[in-house]
Amino acid sequence: MITENDIIIDNLAEEVFPYLDDLRKSGDINMFEAPKYVMDDFDISKSMARTLVSAWMKQFNSNKEKQQ
Repeated sequence: MITENDIIIDNLAEEVFPYLDDLRKSGDINMFEAPKYVMDDFDISKSMARTLVSAWMKQFNSNKEKQQ
């Protein structure tokens, strides 16, 4: 069953994932600090930011494994 929270995360992911890709490529921070940046730049809760960064990391690792 899809919840309202799932829809919110999906909608935010469309904006946050490219942001995280750019942040990673910049090399300016350790990506474990990314939730703080997401929280500040998207004005979302710490919990939501962590959820989004975690989902991005899983997707990033999955895509990386597929390329190998």
